[in-house]
Amino acid sequence: MKTIFVLHHGGPQIRGSEVCLLQTIEALHAAGYKIIVLRKDAVIDEHISGQVESILDEPYPEIMFDGAQRTMPLYQYGKSLRRLNKLIKQHRPVAMYCNTGLPCQLAVPAGWLRSVPVLCHFHHPAPRRYFYIWLVKYSTRLVFPSEYTRSVVETSCGRSGEVVYNAVDMDTRFVPVVPRDKSLLQDYQIPASATVVGQVASLSRHKRQDVLVRCFADALKRVDNLHLILIGDGPMRDELTALVDELGLNKNVTLAGYVRDVLPYYQHVIDINVLASSEEGLGISVIEASACALPSIVTDCTGLREVVDDGVTGLTFDSEDFEQLTDGIVRLAKDLELRQQLGEAAREKAVKLFSLEHYKTSIVRQIESLVRKNDQGHAD
Repeated sequence: MKTIFVLHHGGPQIRGSEVCLLQTIEALHAAGYKIIVLRKDAVIDEHISGQVESILDEPYPEIMFDGAQRTMPLYQYGKSLRRLNKLIKQHRPVAMYCNTGLPCQLAVPAGWLRSVPVLCHFHHPAPRRYFYIWLVKYSTRLVFPSEYTRSVVETSCGRSGEVVYNAVDMDTRFVPVVPRDKSLLQDYQIPASATVVGQVASLSRHKRQDVLVRCFADALKRVDNLHLILIGDGPMRDELTALVDELGLNKNVTLAGYVRDVLPYYQHVIDINVLASSEEGLGISVIEASACALPSIVTDCTGLREVVDDGVTGLTFDSEDFEQLTDGIVRLAKDLELRQQLGEAAREKAVKLFSLEHYKTSIVRQIESLVRKNDQGHAD
């Protein structure tokens, strides 16, 4: 049985890149590979039980020159590199899959030393210097979640690669449910008759929940019985709590915090999905919402342009035209028929472009092509 090392550096929550990681592990496991996961955070452990034969804690000491901030953990980096080299010698992987860019700092030089190809799944755009410092530019192959991310990387460092769209399970999990269960609304004291606007994302600056809260406040002046729910946690939580209080929206805005499973919120709570981000590699929350036949309002920028077709599967607004966002909320809140029409079209597009079967097949094909090419190189 051939072995693949999977290297992951993520946060404490299961979101975008972690979803892709778990789907990749499932796909490679089903294809007959032995998977050894090296990761800093243990958040994925419970989700991969039975699919990997070993889980090895491995820190990723980041060397970075980022303006005035510099990190140079050379001793720890050397120690981790030696450990990875030892593990490669011991387990003889046929390839290493880096989920995000940072793990390339260890995987690329270790791969050079041991002639093991490295595939980097680069999920989000980053400053140009990162592609060089993280050694992303020097990975054997690159895979991207969107044409937008691919074009940013190509412009930044001259490397291109394949686009494999993120996916969700639209057969057994992310499906529309009728009628809806109102119990979650009751848990949050949201009126059953309310039209609920929701955003599922970490509470981070680039997700711009503050913009959404202010636009929601303006929409509430024009439409009665609106409610906003923000699902996720992060560094902006206190700031957002203060903003909600300042605007007098405590009865109309719920900060739900991090939830283990977002699916019930798409199926039973949210009527209008919003992602007001200034930047997204693709936008997996929009795909999840689309799969549940919800219309989305998103920023007309970055990878989001590949997920939502304005006026067809949802609405878009100019990145700095917040009045457009307000107008979009009002328009969909007032028009149930339009919401249903856009939601149905969103589901159709999601099934066509973002299916889990296509994602898994594409990822396995990328790995097998990489291994085959490496074997041919050795034979030559």
